[in-house]
Amino acid sequence: MILLLIVAFVAGVVTAVSPCVLPVLPIVLAAGAGGDRRRPYLVIAGLIASFSFFTLASVQIIDALHIPSSLLRDVAIAIVAVFGLTLLLPALSAAYERATARIPALGARMAHPGLAGGLVTGVGLGLVWTPCAGPILGAVTSLAVTAPGSAATVALVVAYALGAGLPLLAIALGGRTALARLKLRSASPWAGRALGALVLVTAGLMAVGADTAISADLTSALPDWTGTLQTLERTQQVQSALNDLGVGSRGGSTSAGGASTDASGLPDLGSAPEFAGIDNWLNSKPLTMAGLRGKVVLVDFWTYSCVNCIRTLPYVESWYQKYAAEGLVVVGVHSPEFAFEHDTGNVAAAITRFGITYPVAQDNEFATWNAYTNEYWPADYLIDATGQLRNAHYGEGDYVQTENDIRALLAAAGAAPSALPVAATSAPTPPITQSQTLETYLGTSRAQQFASPESATAGPKPYTFPGSLPKDGFAVRGTFDFQPEYALASAAGDQIELSFFARDVYLVLAADSPVPATVSVTGAPSGGGTEDVAADGSLAVGSARLYHLVHLSAAARATVTITFSGAGVRAYAFTFGS
Repeated sequence: MILLLIVAFVAGVVTAVSPCVLPVLPIVLAAGAGGDRRRPYLVIAGLIASFSFFTLASVQIIDALHIPSSLLRDVAIAIVAVFGLTLLLPALSAAYERATARIPALGARMAHPGLAGGLVTGVGLGLVWTPCAGPILGAVTSLAVTAPGSAATVALVVAYALGAGLPLLAIALGGRTALARLKLRSASPWAGRALGALVLVTAGLMAVGADTAISADLTSALPDWTGTLQTLERTQQVQSALNDLGVGSRGGSTSAGGASTDASGLPDLGSAPEFAGIDNWLNSKPLTMAGLRGKVVLVDFWTYSCVNCIRTLPYVESWYQKYAAEGLVVVGVHSPEFAFEHDTGNVAAAITRFGITYPVAQDNEFATWNAYTNEYWPADYLIDATGQLRNAHYGEGDYVQTENDIRALLAAAGAAPSALPVAATSAPTPPITQSQTLETYLGTSRAQQFASPESATAGPKPYTFPGSLPKDGFAVRGTFDFQPEYALASAAGDQIELSFFARDVYLVLAADSPVPATVSVTGAPSGGGTEDVAADGSLAVGSARLYHLVHLSAAARATVTITFSGAGVRAYAFTFGS
């Protein structure tokens, strides 16, 4: 337990100096800029107390009061906005301080102007702040739902909140000192008004959900400051300690668990974890498992450049369309594999491209992924109307069985089986064969079967094709810069060559501006093009996504060569179908 407390505290510290803290920085700086010198301490104390309390109890509060899951956040945003108004319009400041001083248990102890208001502002700040979540926070959130009153849960939440609060206190005090040295805090009334306007703008962004999108964009654009911590959090010692607390113990079996608790015949696998650390919600307002009680829920983990996920999405969407009126809620949890999949705009474009209409949660830091101890794309988790996890399925296939399980849970929740839409009785077998070439990554962190004479090391270097390309191997010719996630084609005429056994070949590609390319196949007839490649082999590489390069009449051993007519194309990974 001591190890988990230390890691939770460090995780909080790292969170407070990561890009996801930027949306709340204006409020922290403004709260500490003026008033009593003790106010920054009260603001951060309010944040720590609020974040800890509502992490532990928000689900239970929402469930008990039957209020919308977004109401607490809306109230907190209103508090932040009122605080901004007091800075922008000093005439309101005295009224705000009088009002907050009357709050029971605050007024008697904090009669000095500004202190009670600072504490209230901190409470609001703790409610609106959405920290970048890693395995520890994901585990803590899961524990808060399943064991909210346990001493271990409380200790971990408080340790994390203290770790996050101390750097924010340093920032508030540092900003206060800097303003004092510049003689702006008291000598320039416009400085307070400027801070007030900034706080109001921040509150407005929070009201429309833009703060989470901005945080996601900044996290993607700036260096990965939390990568080392993420590695620490996933060590065997930490994961073992989490398992001892009951987190991370769910495996991938669809049959594990206790006996069925209703007529569905499905096993009871325990309480479904709460959504944790979601960066942004698309197609929906924020959802909670507690708020979805009474509904049957399908949680689908996916990422938009994964061909296995792409092939599954039409089935998931069809279930949503057929059964939403009967009580089914589908939540797609988008957990990214590559850096570009953190981008909210890219995810939104993929949602439109694939015709997804159900809610999608951006799980950029894998908090919900870790809460479910998930390991696969795609993965589907079925939750009954009482919030219990009833089944899990990993990978493609078994679509008829999954639909039958959905129907069984809907019937157990009270839907009349005869009134349900007609179920599918068959589905195509996933296009995967035993001898099919395995997913092939081009970046240095996971590259295998690289066959060019010179090893794939970082930095632009000239490469040539080998005399003979090994089966399932790939090679490059031209000037390439190999990075951990991708190989960058650095000049016109650069080529990538792959030996494969499959019917269909896909490649994740990206270019900041459109780059023409040509795709050719040797050793088998090409099949006449794809939705991305014209019959003459021409391809336009642009947005970061999965491109369908080859479609043969049948699975065969062949070689595909991609020739780029310009520089700047990033190639990530080949995937296949048969």
